[in-house]
Amino acid sequence: MKEWDRNLNLIRELVIKDLKIRYSRPMLGFLWAFLSPFLTVMIFYFVFGTLLKVKTEDVPFFLYLMSGVFPWVFFQESITRSATSLMDNKSLIKESRFPHYLVPISIVVANMINYLPPLFILITSSFFILKGLPALLWLLPFILALHFLITIGLSIIVSILYIRWRDLKYFLEAVLMLLFYLTPTCYSLSVIRDSVSAILFKIYLYNPLVGILTLYRIALFKGFIKGAGAYLGLFSVLVAQIILASIIFIAVFYLYKRNKNSINDYLSY
Repeated sequence: MKEWDRNLNLIRELVIKDLKIRYSRPMLGFLWAFLSPFLTVMIFYFVFGTLLKVKTEDVPFFLYLMSGVFPWVFFQESITRSATSLMDNKSLIKESRFPHYLVPISIVVANMINYLPPLFILITSSFFILKGLPALLWLLPFILALHFLITIGLSIIVSILYIRWRDLKYFLEAVLMLLFYLTPTCYSLSVIRDSVSAILFKIYLYNPLVGILTLYRIALFKGFIKGAGAYLGLFSVLVAQIILASIIFIAVFYLYKRNKNSINDYLSY
C-alpha cells in the first residue's frame, strides 16, 4: 500500500510539473487548454467545411469536427509526448527507483486534464445546438475510461520502444498522420461506406479510433445512433474497444517485464 501511495504521489508531482512547464510562461496560461484545440477545429472547419464543402448527415459539421478533433488531439499529444518521455526524464529515473511506466502515465493524465475543458465545451455546445443531450450520455464516463486506458497502454509501449529504436519518433509521426486521415474526424462514415467494398468497410470500422469517436458521438449527439452511428452496433463497438484495451495491456505487461531491467542501460546512451 505504501508503494501504491508513493507511485500516486509521484504521478501527481510529474503531472503538476508538466502542466507548470507547459503553461507557466505563456501569457494566457491554462486558457490554451481551451484555445489550442478550438483553433485547430477552426482551421479544419475552414479547410473542410468552407473550401471543400464537406457535410455530415446527422450533426452540424462544426459540432461533428469538435467531437473528432478534441479526442484526437488528446490521443496524439499523449502518444507523441510519451514516446520521448523516458529519455526526457532519464536523470530523474536514474536518481529514483520507481516503475518506468509512471512517466508516460503522468503525461497521459496531464493531457487528460487538458482534454476535459474542451470536452465540457463540446457537451455544452451539443446541448444548445441540438436542443438536448441523448439518453446514452451516461455512457460518457465509460467511453472516457476506455479512451484513457487505450491511450495509456499505447503510450507506455511507444516509450519503451523509443529508447531502443530512436527512429521510432519519425515513423510514429507518419503513422499518426495516416491514422488521422483513416479516422472519421473530418468526414462522415458514409464517405467511406460509399467509396469501398462492404468487406473493406467492415475492416475499416475496426480502426480503434473509429470506434472511440463513434461512441463519443452516440453519447453526445441526439439521434446520432439512429443515423451514422447505426453503421456500428453499440454493443459491438463497446466489446471491440474492451478487447482492444485488454490486448494492449497484455502487450504492455509482456513488453515491460521483458525490458524493465535493461531500460536504464539504454537511457545511458
